[in-house]
Amino acid sequence: MTASAMFIAVGLLARRDYSRQQIKSKLIQKAFAIDEIEKALDRCTDNGFLDDSRFAALLLRSHICKGHGQNRIRQSMAQKGLSKSDIETTLNRSDCDWFELAKSKALKKYANSGPITDQKERAKRVRYLLGQGFAYDQITYALEVDSDE
Repeated sequence: MTASAMFIAVGLLARRDYSRQQIKSKLIQKAFAIDEIEKALDRCTDNGFLDDSRFAALLLRSHICKGHGQNRIRQSMAQKGLSKSDIETTLNRSDCDWFELAKSKALKKYANSGPITDQKERAKRVRYLLGQGFAYDQITYALEVDSDE
């Protein structure tokens, strides 16, 4: 007896949230027909099991707790198969202060290093914060505040 696409999708969603695209790719890997997959995804959406906006909000909270900036979060959401509109809507609804998040990330990482002494050290910190997904204006704010303390 083979399991239906709906059964597999609900089983996956019972463990944790996924985006619609992630569930679709998992069902394609299991060799279900596209029309069966779409019907199962529509039923999951109608029943509230599958919600890309809810998944995006959960992903946003998770990344903010890790101290990641908007660019890194945007990239992660795109990799999970979320649409650009869902990504931008979620980021715009966020009440996170990205400047303060960048500052706290820099302070946490370089607490024992002391103030910036030369351009090489400053470049190192800028590269780190860029890698964490922060914009240049947020990094500038974080490093200026860091050097004043």
